[in-house]
Amino acid sequence: MESSVALLNFDGSYKKQTFYQTYPYEWIELESMENTSLLCEKETLKDISNKIIGQKRSTIYFLGSGNYHYVSHVLQSNIKKPYSLILFDHHTDTLPSPSNDLISCGSWVLDSLNTLPMLKKVCMIGVSEDAPNHIPNSIHNKVKFLTEDSLQSNLAIIIKSILNYIPTDSVYISIDKDVLHPEDALTGWDHGTMRLKQMLKMLQVLFRNKDVIGLDICGEYPVTPTNENQREIRTIIGKNNHTNDILLRYVKRWMYRKSNFQQMLHA
Repeated sequence: MESSVALLNFDGSYKKQTFYQTYPYEWIELESMENTSLLCEKETLKDISNKIIGQKRSTIYFLGSGNYHYVSHVLQSNIKKPYSLILFDHHTDTLPSPSNDLISCGSWVLDSLNTLPMLKKVCMIGVSEDAPNHIPNSIHNKVKFLTEDSLQSNLAIIIKSILNYIPTDSVYISIDKDVLHPEDALTGWDHGTMRLKQMLKMLQVLFRNKDVIGLDICGEYPVTPTNENQREIRTIIGKNNHTNDILLRYVKRWMYRKSNFQQMLHA
């Protein structure tokens, strides 16, 4: 059965794109919710969770700007079996939240490790060189990171290292496009140097060797009514639309092949 694509509409960013229109997709409307950018009260997070749960269950989620990356925590909260998080991101997102009542785009991985019992390990790929400074001692034994400079070495060795680290059969993949080189995507944050082709090779190996139980993508450029018609902004939207199209096309292809293979095994 083909999985549909869910588009979270916090900021209207996907209304300017077309990459999803050739696939089954659904909108989850969240624009009316206040105070959700960057920081989110946990009571509001419950409302977001209820909105997502109330929709038809999807496997692939597009979250919008990286300001809403914390929604990945919600998407993983109902996983019922041990799994590892594979995080493609230029930031670790393990900073302490400013309050116990808040979750943020910079704290959600730390919150997930502290509150999601099925999450066993996190593998961060493409983080900045100062990543070790942002990982609290309390979770060091649950985190492996590959910095952007380390990704310049042999890709086969890198992929083997990732697979050797993952202790679970199941993985959840979360992608923030700020991990990519600016030639492949543009976000509202500082960027890494990973190329899209490099990311696709790593993703392909993960799909071949692991049970991918969910995937989300964020990292849209913030577009407002005052800038959406500027030539530069239209170019950025086009670039991100193209990258989203490539990611979605390959992910759905790998999911389809894995599903067919599993059906053959159980025929």
